[in-house]
Amino acid sequence: MKNKDSSTYKMILLGIVCAVCGLLLSVANSLTAPVIAENKIAAIKSSLQEFYPDSDFEDVTDKYLAQDETGLIDNVYATTDNSGYIFKCHGIGYNSNGLTFLIGFNTDGSVSGFKALEQNETNGVGSKYFDDDNVKKVESIKIGDDIPMISGATLTSTAVKNGILAAEDLFNKING
Repeated sequence: MKNKDSSTYKMILLGIVCAVCGLLLSVANSLTAPVIAENKIAAIKSSLQEFYPDSDFEDVTDKYLAQDETGLIDNVYATTDNSGYIFKCHGIGYNSNGLTFLIGFNTDGSVSGFKALEQNETNGVGSKYFDDDNVKKVESIKIGDDIPMISGATLTSTAVKNGILAAEDLFNKING
């Protein structure tokens, strides 16, 4: 290996450089992963605390999301005191930009909260699903109850219903 122009020398050098870079990336990831996870929860924590004011939360998405067969659940958060779970769901209502909402379930299967994070549904029609009166209706149900629908807002109601049903199903799998 006296010749630095040989292909063997270049392959070995390239392998060493790749191994060192991989090691450095691994170290950087192990240092930043916990901070990134905490920042992710901090961004949504105020919304989560509306459901469970005195709780801390853990993002358990990686642990449970593979069990969601619908693809409608984006994130799963568990309270650290085991009082319930909150699911971040999405759907496509009348507006093709879609909607995103949180639905929480206490360990007894009752709804702990329901909140729209993003929705651009038609004002006074699809947007009614996220008005206080309807939110109270959703918050009064338990797993297995009929999910409220809004007359004239079939697409929005169906999108939310499908997200809630997906969250109910995943909740049941978690609590097996």
